[in-house]
Amino acid sequence: MPCPSLTALQNVSRRVGLASIGLFFSLMLWAGCTSSPEPASYVARVGNSLLTQGEVNALIQDRPVFLDSVDAVSQIVEQWVTNELLYQEALSRGLRGDPDVQRLLADNERSVLIDALVSRVLAAEMNDGPDESAIQTYYEQHREKLALREPFVRVRHLIYENQDSAEAARAGLQASLLSPVLPEGGRLASGLSDDAFYPERQMFAATPGLGEVVANLDIGDVHDVFEMDSTFHVVQLMDRLETGAVPSIDMVRREIRDRVAIDIRKQLYARQVERLRTRALAREELEVR
Repeated sequence: MPCPSLTALQNVSRRVGLASIGLFFSLMLWAGCTSSPEPASYVARVGNSLLTQGEVNALIQDRPVFLDSVDAVSQIVEQWVTNELLYQEALSRGLRGDPDVQRLLADNERSVLIDALVSRVLAAEMNDGPDESAIQTYYEQHREKLALREPFVRVRHLIYENQDSAEAARAGLQASLLSPVLPEGGRLASGLSDDAFYPERQMFAATPGLGEVVANLDIGDVHDVFEMDSTFHVVQLMDRLETGAVPSIDMVRREIRDRVAIDIRKQLYARQVERLRTRALAREELEVR
């Protein structure tokens, strides 16, 4: 039987919104099912099983922005390693063929079917999810709990093919300060938008030294042009939010939407169970002694 995709596991977790279908179980189900990527692309290995950076990114993509990104990555990696060590030890002891384990696996199939039913029922009733008023209300009621646990920055990172173009762009940025107009001839660094905030420690993890550069900039400052991978880079700090700052509602809209959706799902779940109970009682199909 092929291993379930990581995306599928996460989708089930988000749709159901129950405590039993969370990141911990996604990691447990994923343990032992990783592919065999190039050696340089993995962040952890247990035997022949590898955890890739892409899988870590997929698991962390929906984390709330007010959680510490470095701690979150560390927790994901550590949990995967723990689960994989236990999983491989269980296989080596032949526990898959144990009668009690087989019974538990059968029970797990029952749970998966139940979760699939709940997921489909809730998806049918959720429609388009929480409306804007519900998101706004949640934001106003939980502002203090949304405070950032690490600095976030908004950075303009432009890449040029030659140094002269990069120097001209830097001069233009210095002259116009925080102009919304990008200098011509360059391209934004891959995966980076100059109108979005990112965790300061995480966004430059793949570029040694660049994080320190940004940390020493004041808002509006443009760092000296530097060369990397045969291209020339211009970095400007557009904005910074320090630890403890309350993010704008636009920064946390997706996280709030998910939280409100979970609350709605819980209410719909309780309502659906009560309907099934009432129907079973009416048919005299339910009896509790």
